[in-house]
This record gives sequence, C-alpha cells and structure tokens, in this order.
Amino acid sequence: MKTTTGKLKNVLTAIKALRMKPLDFILVMCLMLASFTPFLLLGGKQGISHQAQLRVNSQVVKNFDLTKNQTYTYQDADGEINKIEVRDGRIAIVYANCGDQVCVRKGFINQTGQTIVCLPHKLVIEVMHSGNDDDNGSRIIDY
Repeated sequence: MKTTTGKLKNVLTAIKALRMKPLDFILVMCLMLASFTPFLLLGGKQGISHQAQLRVNSQVVKNFDLTKNQTYTYQDADGEINKIEVRDGRIAIVYANCGDQVCVRKGFINQTGQTIVCLPHKLVIEVMHSGNDDDNGSRIIDY
C-alpha cells in the first residue's frame, strides 16, 4: 500500500515539476494514445498478397500472379534490362544492368504495399492488395 501511494506521489511531483495542471496531463495522455490510431486503422490492410504490378514511367506494363512461379525479362528500347522472378508467392528483381543494383539487393517481397524501385530504369514493382473490400483498388499512386 505504501509503494502505491509513493508512486502516485512521484507522478504528482513530476506533474508539478512540469507545471502542468492535471487536465493538461490527461490531455497529453489522450493525444499520445490517439497518435497510435493510424497504425490500428491502416495496419489491417497489410498482409501477404497474391498480385504484383510492374510499372515503367507510371504506365502499367505487366501484372503478376504471385501464386505462379515465373520469370519475366523487361527490356526497353534503350537496352535497359530487368529480370524479374516470381517464386513461392514472392517477387524480386534478380538481375538489372543498372549501375547501383539497389533493386536487386532489395530481394524478394510479398506484403501488400511493399515496392521494389529501379530509379535508373524508372521501373517500380508493387505488391498490390488482392482482397475484396471497400476501397475497390481506388488508391492512386503516381511515381
């Protein structure tokens, strides 16, 4: 019993040291709790997906079904090459003739919203949400 009242006195002393009124403390605590709301609301849409989309210069080039193992080579008129592999429900760029190789080092992805970006080739692979819910795929992202 003594330790509980001792801890309460320590909290009250800390509040007084900050020159906060008790309602200020309650307001700060409510704001701190509210700051986690986006994680709770948006976190439910993440998960393992079964679709991915390849875009070059913001134009959709190909849609991938992540349930089917496949290899796809993208080559544009300038000779830029990206070899894309779909394996075991995941997708990755396994070869690119760009200088920095960031896209290759990213490795395999499979969760909704994850992306692989090859900036020199202006290429983006994004794992898309494959479920049927309210948003109907209306999310707009421009790269």
